[in-house]
Amino acid sequence: MSKIKKRLFIICLLAAATMTLMIYQQKHGSIKWLSFVSYPYDLLSGFSSRITGAVSEFWNTYDSNKVLKKQNAELLLERQKYTEIILENTRLKALLELKQSQKGFVTAASVTGRGYDRFLNTLIIDKGAKNGIQKNMAVVTTKGLVGKIQSLSNDTAEILLINDPNFSVAVRLQQTRHEGVLSGTGRGFCELKYIPPEETVQQGDIVITSGLDGLFPEGIPVGVVQSIRRAGIDFFLDIRVATFSAPHKTEEVVVVRQRN
Repeated sequence: MSKIKKRLFIICLLAAATMTLMIYQQKHGSIKWLSFVSYPYDLLSGFSSRITGAVSEFWNTYDSNKVLKKQNAELLLERQKYTEIILENTRLKALLELKQSQKGFVTAASVTGRGYDRFLNTLIIDKGAKNGIQKNMAVVTTKGLVGKIQSLSNDTAEILLINDPNFSVAVRLQQTRHEGVLSGTGRGFCELKYIPPEETVQQGDIVITSGLDGLFPEGIPVGVVQSIRRAGIDFFLDIRVATFSAPHKTEEVVVVRQRN
């Protein structure tokens, strides 16, 4: 018998056996040893089903997490917007109170950017000559003096900040009434000049404008004495003052004129 005939014979024999078993199972019920033979297949089928279910659950969870992350980001953004609105309203309320308390009030303005000269500490505001602003007018915030108007156009003005080396203002110590001149240093503090060594100055003393320079209204808070150096001083004390206002964090200001 040729190989081809043998293979056909075996296939036909297996097919006949399979048909016989199927007919027998229909008439007499399942065969126990067949269940034993099919057990590995059933086990593999169940394992495959569990794997498929786990993968499906994983992707469903992944998609749900993506949706939740997106919603969370949107809620966080919305919260930040509301927080910014609340902070802005708080600042504007304080600015309104400052406006009402300043007799020399000219206008309130918002800071729109830094000055154009990188060698100067300046800020640009969105009000100018048409709003009544004039050169050298004092600029204040709710915390205190922030600078003065250095230049302006019809619609904008430039503020020379209190910490700029070109800035100076006549001041006095609030408690002792000692008078001097406050100058910017270009750094994070100012210098209080022309206070003699025999004068009593203490750390923590409040510095306010004196009004004696004819530019700044009297009584505007300026800063607090940070340190005093007396050693090696012959003529005037070396006094550092930390300003109340943070010039480069300023967002809204009030422009005031010298009181008549």
